Amino acid sequence: MKKSYLLVSAVMAMCLCACQNNAGSNSGKSAEPSFQPVVTPTMEVGFKAIENDCMVPEHVQKYVDAMHEQEAYITYPHRVDRLNCNMDWETAANQSDKGDGVTYDDDHSGGVDVCQMLNRNMAYENVPIELKWEADDNDYSDAKIVFWSKQDQSDKREVPVAEDGTSAKLPNLFRSTKYYYQLVKGEEASQMKNFVTGDYTRMITMGKISNVRDMGGYMTSYGVRTNQGLIFRGGEIAPKAFSDGGNSHSANWTGKDAEAGQAVQEDVMNIGLELDLRTKSGSGNMTESALNWEGEWEAPNYNADLNAVTEAGNVNGKAQYVRCAINSFHNFITDPNRKSESPNAGRNLVKEIFEYYAQADKQHVYFHCWGGADRTGVTGFLLNAILGVSYTDAIIDFELTTLTNNKRCHMHNSQNAHMPKFLNLFVTGYTFERDGQQFEYKFEEDKTLRYNADNLLKAMGVEEETLEKIRGIMLPGYAEGKLTENEMVNKGSYK
Repeated sequence: MKKSYLLVSAVMAMCLCACQNNAGSNSGKSAEPSFQPVVTPTMEVGFKAIENDCMVPEHVQKYVDAMHEQEAYITYPHRVDRLNCNMDWETAANQSDKGDGVTYDDDHSGGVDVCQMLNRNMAYENVPIELKWEADDNDYSDAKIVFWSKQDQSDKREVPVAEDGTSAKLPNLFRSTKYYYQLVKGEEASQMKNFVTGDYTRMITMGKISNVRDMGGYMTSYGVRTNQGLIFRGGEIAPKAFSDGGNSHSANWTGKDAEAGQAVQEDVMNIGLELDLRTKSGSGNMTESALNWEGEWEAPNYNADLNAVTEAGNVNGKAQYVRCAINSFHNFITDPNRKSESPNAGRNLVKEIFEYYAQADKQHVYFHCWGGADRTGVTGFLLNAILGVSYTDAIIDFELTTLTNNKRCHMHNSQNAHMPKFLNLFVTGYTFERDGQQFEYKFEEDKTLRYNADNLLKAMGVEEETLEKIRGIMLPGYAEGKLTENEMVNKGSYK
């Protein structure tokens, strides 16, 4: 067969960054010597420049850019009360479609109409990177693209080439990460190429499960990005339709949808623990993770021994299941009955939830409620906060749900989404009663978001050792004592 020759290098310029990140930048040159090809190159392939070099929709990019622009106008902690557009959903929605450029004064939004952007409520899903190459005398229709980001290739994945034989799509990629790839056909392979993904929140396509995303990848006050591929958030996984107090839950984990989702679980996520934040009835009386789907779903006995669940991890590819039924928003903190539901009786669920996060290196965690919006959103906010993620990025992570399946704005007490009550309580303080003792949480304005979030959780019973272990898992270099927090970060802006 005739060999083709290199025409154009594959180059990536992602939407939300200039490709300067912890994974290195894409120079368009050969890969570093330490990164070896999967298969020894035997042919030259004419890769084209990547056309869909934006892995987020334009409206999402504008929203994230607008949120970060506000950091120049509003500083923590006062932004808790002032980062708003002072409009109801209906008014904002009516104006959002007019394209009239209406903005608001600097005291409210820094001249940026975030509320209008959120009310567009367009889909935000994973958008694969598409590789293309020049057609030649070879038939690549039965070939594959092999790609990886780690030097030891432990994260190596592969996707089939499209029927046209000149393209392939790479889904569910890490954020701000350099990837290497080869076109492989039988015993032959192309030259090794690379590209760098952009600074976007890593949405994940997982069958029909909504609002799935990686908690990692955010820049922190420690000067590093949180590790990806360990803790995930999203909506419920329902193998059967059910009703909960008049609320109808649709089956989203059946047939081909479950097959596609299970393939992502096994190939990309490798979840070892499904952490369910719903009530027993709100879960449809789930007793076992639906991630153990094998063509049909049955419910084995619930493993009530939490220590056994913790130690077992992902046993033979089987995800463990734990339900920690909690309330959302300010009730996350104030509800004295959050541990009353059997088998939750006698359990400090907030303490327990964060203890599971502290083992995410052993068993990847997927935490969720119904839509992955309220209970999941508050829990995710605090998880980001203790890792040194900025207030703005923590809010972005909460509000991205609006761009997936449910309107969730941290500014309004609407749609039963009372995030302002939680934020106001966070900056006010609270006295807890636990085990017959009182524990007081005080907000300290001169301290970082991370510091205050730590103190809130410790007052709720989460141990310092647990918080430190989570940071050791999620912050590269933290466990080795290589990181120091920038005390000014999270009280102002950084990019």
